[in-house]
Amino acid sequence: MIVRYSFSGEGFPEEGRLPFGSEFDKSTAPKGAPIATILFIPLSAEQGKLERDWAVVSSQIILRRCPCCERDSIVGHGRRRKQAHDQDHDWVPIRRGRCRPCHKTFTFLPQFSPPYGPYSLIARSQALRRRFVEGCSWEQAAPVVKDPDRLAAPSTLRRWFHSLDFSQPPFSHLRRTMQTISQWFSSRTERLIPDDLPWLSWLTVFPFLMRFWPLRL
Repeated sequence: MIVRYSFSGEGFPEEGRLPFGSEFDKSTAPKGAPIATILFIPLSAEQGKLERDWAVVSSQIILRRCPCCERDSIVGHGRRRKQAHDQDHDWVPIRRGRCRPCHKTFTFLPQFSPPYGPYSLIARSQALRRRFVEGCSWEQAAPVVKDPDRLAAPSTLRRWFHSLDFSQPPFSHLRRTMQTISQWFSSRTERLIPDDLPWLSWLTVFPFLMRFWPLRL
């Protein structure tokens, strides 16, 4: 499955505005405006086990199928780096591609690294667990990061969680859901494997909620 985001201009949307796994195509872009398209690289079950190496695995993959002309016409078009802070990463390598028939440029992102987001979804998953399962304060709930100068502020955590839950009192639905997930993990040895998503675990709970929220648990 190819997940595509298309944006006019050189900027990206505000972090957390688009649901994980959705598709956004800005067809009302001014004529002649450059289009930056992001393709998320799907992870297989085996790749999903590589907690430390997901960025390396993703940087070695180019999706050849162009989502615009539907031809296998995408070729490599350079590399760059992107911030994806968590316990094992700070900057991760990503690849770019170009469709020669369409003259469109693509950026390939790992599923754990959202566009315009300097923290990986693994870091956000850790913050969810610390805040709503372990009962840490906002300061203590900040995820462990490789670069100590990039510790997430409490306001950053609140913004992450608001992208999942706008209930009142604040985060009341999210808190109950996290407690239910914690009980589910404690009582079962099997893991749920949704389509097009790595195995559900504490490392992947944030992207799971982004895709399937609200859950009916």
